[in-house]
Amino acid sequence: MCEMECFADFHALDIYPIPLPAPSRGSDRWLLYSPLAGSAVLADRQDLNLLAEQLKDQGRLDEGQLQSMLIENRVIPQFGYARTPYDVYALTILPNNICNFSCNYCYAAAGHGKEQLDEQTIRTVLDFFVDPARLKRRDLYISFGGGGEPFLSWELVKFSVDYSAELAAKYGFTIGYSFASNGSVISCEIIDTIKKYGIKPNISFDILEEVQNLQRGNYNTVCRTLDILLEENIIPTINTVITPACVGLQEKMVEAVHNRFPKVRRLSFDSVVNGELFDNSGDLAAFYDTYIENFFRARKLGKQYGIEVSCIKYHNLEILKSRACAGGFDLTPQGTLSMCFFVSSPKEPLYERFIYGKVEDGGIKFDSDKFGELINYRTERNERCEHCFLKWHCGGGCLFHSETYSDEMHGVMCGFLRKFSTMALLERFEIE
Repeated sequence: MCEMECFADFHALDIYPIPLPAPSRGSDRWLLYSPLAGSAVLADRQDLNLLAEQLKDQGRLDEGQLQSMLIENRVIPQFGYARTPYDVYALTILPNNICNFSCNYCYAAAGHGKEQLDEQTIRTVLDFFVDPARLKRRDLYISFGGGGEPFLSWELVKFSVDYSAELAAKYGFTIGYSFASNGSVISCEIIDTIKKYGIKPNISFDILEEVQNLQRGNYNTVCRTLDILLEENIIPTINTVITPACVGLQEKMVEAVHNRFPKVRRLSFDSVVNGELFDNSGDLAAFYDTYIENFFRARKLGKQYGIEVSCIKYHNLEILKSRACAGGFDLTPQGTLSMCFFVSSPKEPLYERFIYGKVEDGGIKFDSDKFGELINYRTERNERCEHCFLKWHCGGGCLFHSETYSDEMHGVMCGFLRKFSTMALLERFEIE
């Protein structure tokens, strides 16, 4: 019988035997997954015992195809992560902490207020960011979002895009743009700017009228914005936060989008990040199990309609990571720089923990040591990642999540990620 210790030779080669859920997929079935080779094969316990013996005795597998798929095709990726603020290539601008919605699951509710950036602060940051003397790469990315509704400060957003594009043209950069909006503000000028710069639109919307009005309100307003964008052939991604109130309604959401907004082709169904919504770890675990079941049903239905239903967790399986955070460069309404756009206001408990820089006296002052500590954070949990098949995809987990959830709830979250990712891998490799 193959116990955990016999997996050591697999793990040494970054190959991970993953037990498959029973009984729906049969008992004692395993997925042998090689993330660095992007390959996986089915095995039973007898197969695992045999392969483990081969690796232990000779350091390779007898079957040439398996040796090639799982071992010889491995590629150790070279990561171009930021080591200092001077290496970053993605900027998030949070124009304000002003919001005209009162979403009952909002991660930034504590930070809402009247603060907003000014043009000079934005100019200072963009002069630093779009600077050929700062970094060699010439492809950059700027997004707008955060704890408030960015389009309530539309003039600041427009200035940011126009000025950064001017710098890009001057210095030979290309810049991709995106925004995340609650869909309450739209105008001809906004539409023209989206078209001019090819800005990728993301609209936060709970899709079903009863759910939107329960959790966010303003259903008809958001529908109007979506209709206007689609009439202009601007096709947004709809971002829906899946909460306990709608976790069992994901298929219904796909159906509603297909019928009401037939041009929409991408839905993002991410599970809510708010530990206060759950009384205990058992409730959180039950929510996650329901989320997984309904997410993959919704994804299957979406394929029938030509709609991609995805989420950050699914996307993470498509990329390899050595650490969770690429290095946040997020400009807050206070003119400070945060490691995470989830943290943007002094009213939030994690603000001092996540801030590493500030715009002042016409320049930017960084605490580079703090930046390095934040992007390379380590906790005792990371030791438990050593033999987890997700370590190349989650990079040890998100610092914000680590600081937000209790140890017990964080353990539940890790279990959820393993269950979810196992289902996603079976789908990816078309294994029934």
